Amino acid sequence: MMKPAYILSASAISPQHTFERGQLLQPIMSSNNGRLYVVDADYRQYINPVAIRRMSKVIKMGISTAMNALQQAGIACPDAIITGTGMGSMLDMERFLKDMIQLEEEALNPTFFIQSTYNSINGWIALQTKCNGYNQTFVHRGHSLELSLLDAQLLLTEAETTQTVLAGCFDEMTEEYFFIKNKIGYWKHDIPDSRNLLQHSDTPGTIGGEGAAFFTLTNQPAGALCSIQEIKLYQDAETSEVQTGMLQLLANHGLQPADIDLLLCGMNGDARQQPLYQMAMDVLPSSAVGAFKQLTGEYATASGFALWLAAEVFRTQQVPAPVLYKGTAPARVRHILLVNHYITGNASLVLLRGNQQP
Repeated sequence: MMKPAYILSASAISPQHTFERGQLLQPIMSSNNGRLYVVDADYRQYINPVAIRRMSKVIKMGISTAMNALQQAGIACPDAIITGTGMGSMLDMERFLKDMIQLEEEALNPTFFIQSTYNSINGWIALQTKCNGYNQTFVHRGHSLELSLLDAQLLLTEAETTQTVLAGCFDEMTEEYFFIKNKIGYWKHDIPDSRNLLQHSDTPGTIGGEGAAFFTLTNQPAGALCSIQEIKLYQDAETSEVQTGMLQLLANHGLQPADIDLLLCGMNGDARQQPLYQMAMDVLPSSAVGAFKQLTGEYATASGFALWLAAEVFRTQQVPAPVLYKGTAPARVRHILLVNHYITGNASLVLLRGNQQP
């Protein structure tokens, strides 16, 4: 079994007020048009004003959250940079394709093409931090973040000395992306207010979202907010298979269902995915249940927001009221289980443990 990966810091830019520390998730931002866009931060704090003019939103989001996470941890240069993204820079790719058509493949601006590659954010971060270490980007739909975390955990387990890894995720939503995915049934036809999304879990479809989240990971527990104990991934998994995996995950760490203080679910209002989450709640009947996609919308790396939220819960020992879906907020949070299911069939389990244990 791999060693835990300890989270020293977490940073997120999302459709909620998450980037600047203050009252957790207050005020709540919402929409009734089927999509949630990020609340922009002051990117000039982290990016050269000359360079920022050439950057799309997702690049600014990714760099700013990454640099903020490092700043919180007091680390100037990580030993490795590992990220995950479902779609990369959609806006730059669309701009390049439009220019290619309009200009008939002549005199094209290469900037949009260069910045549309999945690993462009990793490159920008490496340049800013002067990191020459391991640098990897995972593009695996709903498993993109989880694979980046798994890779980071492998790297930290193998390390014989203290190592730090900057791991994160980023995805953006464009009008074209929303339009195309609507044709294959991603979104709800009768669009509810995002705050009431989970009340419509008896109909297919969800709402769109976007965001970025970064974490500073290490193989030493000192000063950590919490630790990633184990990650399990499933592709086109049956509900019974995930149920077996949950019970095995708990057994691997000597835990009983009652030891999970908070079950954090990626419920998104889509009736097609609700059975998996209902199963998870049945397996952990005494755990408080939290939900987050009514705050972020659905996107491939929305679990990054969930991991940021879990780190904040461990830090503050409070479960925000807008997150609590079922049960009573625990007085003390020691273990959190993240359960997420993406539209394309990717399911994941992430077991987290608070760093301050009895």
